[in-house]
Amino acid sequence: MFLFAAALIGVTSVQAQKQIGGDKNIELQFAPLGGSPISVSGIRFRTFLDESSAFRVNLFVGSTTDKTVLSQEGDFSIENPVSPILYQTDKTFDFSIRPGYEIHFDGTDRLSPYVGAEIEFALGNTSSEVENWGPNDVDNAGEPEQYVVWTETAKDKYTRIGVNLVTGFDFYFADNVYLGAEMGFGFSKTNMGDSTVELSDLVAYNLANFLPSDEDAPAAVVNGSNSAFGPNVNAKIRLGWLFN
Repeated sequence: MFLFAAALIGVTSVQAQKQIGGDKNIELQFAPLGGSPISVSGIRFRTFLDESSAFRVNLFVGSTTDKTVLSQEGDFSIENPVSPILYQTDKTFDFSIRPGYEIHFDGTDRLSPYVGAEIEFALGNTSSEVENWGPNDVDNAGEPEQYVVWTETAKDKYTRIGVNLVTGFDFYFADNVYLGAEMGFGFSKTNMGDSTVELSDLVAYNLANFLPSDEDAPAAVVNGSNSAFGPNVNAKIRLGWLFN
């Protein structure tokens, strides 16, 4: 990053305009040597109170859904293909917000070094829904035409809080456009919610697992928490621009 900044200094000769009071700022982050060179790990917005101080907030909201085929039609009954296509659907949801404050120093005509602090709140959940095919009545065992599709869904969730001290720099290689890097030192604690299993048909689940048909549903699994304390590095280059 520093070599790249030095190269930019060598190829540009005019002074680039840095932040002033009232400027606002949006940035994205990218890893030019990574497998996904451009990736947005949230949107960072800053508003400069003056040339040396700014409020900032990082916001991320994202979800994914991945649906895959577990078995093709007829896989369970080759001679009489009555079994349907069965799927597995995996979902994730993540939300985080990190408000903070920065103090910028004089630096140079192009460089704006800063220190700051931020707090973090995050939450998320995952689920994995698996479709199954089988009897939902003990009298229907061995009669595929009476079988039903039922689902077993495993769910997990988490919440995280933290505080972080940060330091970094913005290098303006053109008016109101900069590259930057940042590192920090902080503390975070993640609480894992209970792992639960939801069943669309309890009797079918019990028969598939050779349990009594009136057996209770699986109990929730209690999970713990983990804490982290120490230095951390934002491994991506920050690209941002100012606007009024």
